[in-house]
Amino acid sequence: MSYVFDVDGEVVWSPALRIGKLFMDMAGTLAADAGTDLAAAGFTMNASDYYYVDPVALGGFVRTLLAGSVVTNPVYKELARGFLVACLVLLERTGVVLEPVSEAQRDLFDARAELARLM
Repeated sequence: MSYVFDVDGEVVWSPALRIGKLFMDMAGTLAADAGTDLAAAGFTMNASDYYYVDPVALGGFVRTLLAGSVVTNPVYKELARGFLVACLVLLERTGVVLEPVSEAQRDLFDARAELARLM
């Protein structure tokens, strides 16, 4: 069993069930912390393990996270690191390529290529 993340009919990621669930649990928690919901963050549920991804909304959500305490608080950053890097990979796969705007963000962007190879 696996999760499906779909953009306009194209599967951009299909992780194992546990990984997909963890990713979406983190998405929900980080969205709530940012004062938004999953749909505004770019994720719309089609089934419990199938999500449509809105690249524009996801890009905005990731930019919001990168501009906040997720990056400036070292513990929060480490806890959210995997989620953020996975989002950068998803965005790149949809043609939305973000670049770091500060040195505090650089390691997240540097990890994107390696994680993309594993996803």
